Amino acid sequence: MSAVVSPLDQLINQWGKLTGNLITSEEQRAMAPITTNNNLNRTVSADQIRIFLDGEGDLNPLYRNPEYAQKTKYKCLIAPPNYLYTISYAQHPEGRVPMIPGIAGFYSGCDREWFRPVCDGDNFTYRVIFPSEIKVKSSKFAGRIVLGYEKTDYYKQGGEIVAGYSSYETWAEIEKIKEMNKYGNLAKMPEYSEKEIEEIYAAQDREEIRGSNPRYWEDVEEGDELTPVVRGPMSENERDAWMAGGHFHKLSDKLNRSLWVKEPMTIISTFAGREPPAGFKAAHPRPAVAGQQPEAWRYVLLTNWMGDDGFLWKFNSQIRMFTMMGDTTWVKGKVIKKYLDDGKYCVDIDIQNTNQNEVVTIKGTATVILPSREHGPVVYPKPYNRVPQQ
Repeated sequence: MSAVVSPLDQLINQWGKLTGNLITSEEQRAMAPITTNNNLNRTVSADQIRIFLDGEGDLNPLYRNPEYAQKTKYKCLIAPPNYLYTISYAQHPEGRVPMIPGIAGFYSGCDREWFRPVCDGDNFTYRVIFPSEIKVKSSKFAGRIVLGYEKTDYYKQGGEIVAGYSSYETWAEIEKIKEMNKYGNLAKMPEYSEKEIEEIYAAQDREEIRGSNPRYWEDVEEGDELTPVVRGPMSENERDAWMAGGHFHKLSDKLNRSLWVKEPMTIISTFAGREPPAGFKAAHPRPAVAGQQPEAWRYVLLTNWMGDDGFLWKFNSQIRMFTMMGDTTWVKGKVIKKYLDDGKYCVDIDIQNTNQNEVVTIKGTATVILPSREHGPVVYPKPYNRVPQQ
């Protein structure tokens, strides 16, 4: 009698054989020409940028107003850094790795770099390695878990590399998630007094966009705090606005059903008309949002602060807890280091997302390159490849 192999061991065995698997944008787009996943956009457009900004609640005119943007050093409307989510979000590209029954996956963090701005009209391709690595770890969430990593490089027309990232998801057995029930005590929807709601809205209204007023490196001190970005209480509208902005492209029921039934690999669909997997319900006592949504608010914090002439070079995050319906999030940042790096005047910022219970839900850091009053405008980083060309 053969031994029973657990779902997690099946994933480890099958994905382990695929480590180093290279996927190009051309291959992925040919496999799934109609998609509900994050590979939504190819060409950057003002309309798509606007819809994306609407989803994360960003009013920055550098990204919204073509006339304003034309007067900046870019001479074009540019996209916020995380707009590249909509070009390719490479986690477990459907049809490229087996999905194991009894397993649930959750986006858990990233390490990203940008080398050049992204402008209206840019046309993108990408190269992905998934999985680039798998790690087995223990957790209080589901016992044994697997961290699945991938790497991606983004190229614009002419073959110029613009950005790249590594990110990872946590994969766990659904039955173990249910058994350990780590978040079972969070099932009750948070309640707020009228005064608390007023304070939340007042904090949102204090959000400050630096804009055309340059923030010079010389004027920044270690210990400086950024004006917080506040979102919530989380609602279905807030979640759906983010999804529509670029995270999850929904199809009509007719298109979803007919394409999925006739050609299963023509369409990428998370649920394809089915109920969400039990693992999601077990992991989220209240409905939760995609991890990239509260992560997106961290970008708003940074671009608000750095002004039009700053440049976001590096960004990393580690998601420590789900953001669920009813939660309110305060995104706070503090300057922890300023330094010169090969002509680049850099500032490192510690960023934390904290919910209404003062629990840190996301932690991480970012590096911003600022103009120098003495030495001039931003010097862009030297590009490099995370994914080999051959």
